[in-house]
Amino acid sequence: MIVNDVEFHNAGALEEVPGFGANGFMRIPVDVRNQLNERARFVGMDSVGCELRFVTSCPNVDVYFSYSKPEFAEKAEIRIFKGNFLCSTLLVDQGTTQSIRLIEPPAFNNSTPEAINQGGFASNVWRVCPGRGGTFVFHGIDTHGHDVRPPKPEEKPALKWLAYGSSITNSSLDGYPHFAARLLKIDVQNKGLSGACHCEKAMADWLADSCEWDVISCEMGINMRGFYSPEQFKERVEYLLKTLTTRHPDKPIIAINVFPNCLTKGYATKDTENENEIAYNRIVREVAAAIGSKNLHMIEGADILTEFTGLSGDLLHPSNFGHAIMGMNLAAKMRELLDMR
Repeated sequence: MIVNDVEFHNAGALEEVPGFGANGFMRIPVDVRNQLNERARFVGMDSVGCELRFVTSCPNVDVYFSYSKPEFAEKAEIRIFKGNFLCSTLLVDQGTTQSIRLIEPPAFNNSTPEAINQGGFASNVWRVCPGRGGTFVFHGIDTHGHDVRPPKPEEKPALKWLAYGSSITNSSLDGYPHFAARLLKIDVQNKGLSGACHCEKAMADWLADSCEWDVISCEMGINMRGFYSPEQFKERVEYLLKTLTTRHPDKPIIAINVFPNCLTKGYATKDTENENEIAYNRIVREVAAAIGSKNLHMIEGADILTEFTGLSGDLLHPSNFGHAIMGMNLAAKMRELLDMR
């Protein structure tokens, strides 16, 4: 999405946020959100993985923004990248208009263009990256008389990956989709729905018809195991995967079942093994096999999270260490199925 010569990456829509302004970065637009489960209706407003991207010769750029309150924190996190390089991490107050001054990193003059342009993004691309939890609202850029433009296609990774799933996919800027994308030098759109990934029809249709992607991954099951029977789960998984494969027969689609956790067979006590999860994992395999598309790839969650101690203390959500392991494993599998040399 390009507005006023600035690119808004991963924003499914720019919407009015009452009291904040008109340019709220929504990962999922309101007409889709309001057809989903109650939690998804506000989690889809989370700006994690969205980016403000632009190129300018201005050496001192001022970016003006505000942020709604993150769900689990008092302050919001914003990371500033120049190309592939993290320049700063800021914790900002919610509810007030603020500004960031972006200053060209002097060290870039010490390295060759080949060295600083090898990670997928050109080194002249500024990237303002909101973290997990709240809605980032953009108010404007002051380049003090210098021109500003969106990045050119050749200044960004060529391949677009859309990641759909639970809070484990929603995660953070250190989550496994972002880690894998860095390794693969591809551009990721994070469409995870923390606690709210229910594979609804409206979401499946929107992912298939309104999102721009070259490859999509669908992590399915963990948010549904306490609410839906195996039969209901199968119906939703079938609709999601059939919709994607039918409408995009030539694009790679990755189906992922539940990542190991404290209720997973083999890790849980006999009394705590979750029977729905066992059934769900089998169903994802069976549905993917039954569809039979050469571009539909089944990856076991257990082959991505291969280290149980990569979980945090709730024995459900990965720690940063766990996300790194998952990102490395998924990147290796995606490199193979995408035939990336």
